[in-house]
Amino acid sequence: MNEVMTEPEAARYLRRSVKTLQRRRRDKQISFVRDGGIRYLRSDLDAYLEARRIAATQAPSPPPAPKYRASGAPGHDVVDLLYG
Repeated sequence: MNEVMTEPEAARYLRRSVKTLQRRRRDKQISFVRDGGIRYLRSDLDAYLEARRIAATQAPSPPPAPKYRASGAPGHDVVDLLYG
């Protein structure tokens, strides 16, 4: 069964403010039902979210290389390299 939500419930579901939800409705971005007030169907809210979804098209990039390299000489640390 399709859940019917009030405006505050729908805003909470989308994690947006009621004003943002009203703006999206006014701009005809979200479907709604006028039945003695404004109501939203959960399936319409899910469709709105799915339409705004941007799918990943490539694997995440590898982490950047460290800024400084290790000295490579055993037993030496940065202080030894700087002050001999």
